[in-house]
Amino acid sequence: MEIDKLQRKIYPGTVKSFLTRIRKIFTYQELILNLIIRDLKVKYKGSILGVFWSLLNPLLLLLVYSIAFKYVIRIEVENFPLFFMAGFLPWTFLTLSLSTSVNVMVDHRHLIKKIYFPREILPVSLVLFNLVQFLLTFLVLFVALRLFKIPWGFSLVYLPLIIGLQTFFITGITLVLSSLSVYFRDIKHLIEVFLQMWFWLTPIAYPFNLVPDKVKFLFKFNPMTLFVIAYREILLEARSPDIVLIGQLFLWSLGVLLSGYWFFSKHEVRIAENI
Repeated sequence: MEIDKLQRKIYPGTVKSFLTRIRKIFTYQELILNLIIRDLKVKYKGSILGVFWSLLNPLLLLLVYSIAFKYVIRIEVENFPLFFMAGFLPWTFLTLSLSTSVNVMVDHRHLIKKIYFPREILPVSLVLFNLVQFLLTFLVLFVALRLFKIPWGFSLVYLPLIIGLQTFFITGITLVLSSLSVYFRDIKHLIEVFLQMWFWLTPIAYPFNLVPDKVKFLFKFNPMTLFVIAYREILLEARSPDIVLIGQLFLWSLGVLLSGYWFFSKHEVRIAENI
């Protein structure tokens, strides 16, 4: 196939410079933007509320989980709805990106076989699409903070940094899943089970201090635990995240992003053949 021959000339077997690939992706920023806009139109086509579903959906989930954990399971946490929201919204950003990334190559196979473009644009645009929806939910969260009379502190300047690091972290995972799904279609079922397990191993519906001391160090090996802690410190406690915590998040995000990029680059040239 001519497209794949072109790919092999541009991307030989050795891993290319990460920064070089980033610069190349930026030359396709119009394609990325068009993919994001198209996905937004498709998702809300024929919907009366349109993009407001991005705000209503987390509110409904928040209501259900709040009732379940506060009045049924009875976890005693001050301002539990906000406590839960500060962890659940970043978690939703992760799960939506991962669960949809396993179909992104198959869904765009007509485009992949027709023209050449860096294939990582597809998972990247998918993550950015979910990032837009994630950012919209902050409209609800900030209003809720005011209603609960929680002050907005200087710590909010760290919020873009944490969101950016989480975006890098998620992008790295989606690069791996999107390429793996080309060869193993069952991975979409495995990721559903894995995400359910991951949810309960992350202190979203319960505070981290409820985790037994002897296993807390294991929970800190879960990067989403670190992200949830950072979001809650910034939004609910109005304090800046510890520099060690930021350093850990930086290492996790950069490590996962580079690993995902390496894995995707290694398998990219065979995507069109196997899709």
